Amino acid sequence: MYEHPYLAYTVTAFDQEQRERAIERRRFIAEHPDQIVPRAAGPVRRMLQRMRLRGAGTSDAVASADRRAGGVCEPVAAR
Repeated sequence: MYEHPYLAYTVTAFDQEQRERAIERRRFIAEHPDQIVPRAAGPVRRMLQRMRLRGAGTSDAVASADRRAGGVCEPVAAR
């Protein structure tokens, strides 16, 4: 059997420095939430927002068209 590389992994000084930087970054963010500036929407986020808006708009339009066309059965008062 071959030894799995994950079992032989040793933590290097670089890994420790990365971890310390991440801890410091999280601490700073927690202490200074007023300095956080939201990132501008990128192309993927804008595309998803357009799809969500288009989907919400069409579902409402389709539902109202179905009601007008009589596609949806609604209860009728008894005679």
